[in-house]
Amino acid sequence: MVSHRVQRGLLFLLIVALLAIVPIGASAQTEGDVDRAEGQVERAEGNTSQAYSRWQQAQDDLEAAILELDIVTSRLENLVYTIGLTESRIVTYEDEVGALKENAQQLFLEAYTSGGRAIVSAAFEAGTIQDLLTSQQLMNNAASRDLADLDRYQAVAREMGRLKVDLVAQQAEVEVVEEETAAAADRANTLSEQSRTVYNQASAAEQAAIDNLAKERRELQAAIALKKARDVAAANSKSGTAAGLPPAATPGFYCPVQGGASFIDSWGFPRSGGRRHKGVDMFAARNTPLVAVVDGRVKFSSNSLGGITTHLYGGGTTYYYAHLERQPTNISSGQVVKAGTIIGYVGNSGNARYTSTHVHFEIRPGNVAINPYPTVRHYCP
Repeated sequence: MVSHRVQRGLLFLLIVALLAIVPIGASAQTEGDVDRAEGQVERAEGNTSQAYSRWQQAQDDLEAAILELDIVTSRLENLVYTIGLTESRIVTYEDEVGALKENAQQLFLEAYTSGGRAIVSAAFEAGTIQDLLTSQQLMNNAASRDLADLDRYQAVAREMGRLKVDLVAQQAEVEVVEEETAAAADRANTLSEQSRTVYNQASAAEQAAIDNLAKERRELQAAIALKKARDVAAANSKSGTAAGLPPAATPGFYCPVQGGASFIDSWGFPRSGGRRHKGVDMFAARNTPLVAVVDGRVKFSSNSLGGITTHLYGGGTTYYYAHLERQPTNISSGQVVKAGTIIGYVGNSGNARYTSTHVHFEIRPGNVAINPYPTVRHYCP
């Protein structure tokens, strides 16, 4: 059994390792947040227990599983995106081949009426209509403009054939990655359930210790994420506030997922088409209520990427909820609601159909997306 002194040492090393990820820098407020959160964790560590250690390990495993799920989901999303591009190019080439084929057929008829036996012989010798339309006899009867069309016809036909072969390979790869995504989602769901089981099996005193240390852990993670985001924004010559908001800037904020969710800091992760992740994916059971984080006006809509979506406009900031299962029936689009009002339900609509149920949540002050993780990490259990 691990001794209490060893547990203290491991917890201290965890804090040091987390802080080492983001060196303490110019923002005094953020530096103070990190120091304060570190101190709170150190003071609370006297309440550590075997139950808390199990719960913490379950949380660490869950976060690793969510990261794995994000990676494989991103890979699947890129594949689906690539398949869409390939199919679109094939359709374009098919249209072009059709037009060029008509020109070639007309040229063949003209050559036949004027060339006689040579064209008839070419027709008998040709193995396919394409061979016939690009035969040397036809070439000999073509003007320079017609030759250009025939050359283009050959090139486009070859490229279209290559794309169709690529498409078959891409579709086969999608089936494999879909299975990997489903396995990763199942693992994340299992670990989430294990974490709840560990908590539910703990005594009342152990649950209180878990609640206390979990709160300090969240504050430390939020402070570190905010510091990291601001350092990255500063390195890119962007405004520090564009990286994220400290808790003091969002008093009275509600966690967007009623009862809390599982999530990691995935801001900036790669997405299909060269995009970057501009929000936080918060995983919870299907149909878990989503609430207005502030007072504001709602707008219900949908799109191919986000699926069923809700926009919340409040205080000059837009809050975006995507991949919903459904929207509430007792609220109309355009209605003003109070913070805490249910404005949607967790799902996996849009391009999230292959992943675990979650809400993609964004914060956009002045319609400029910032990293929402520091905010939701502070407010969500």
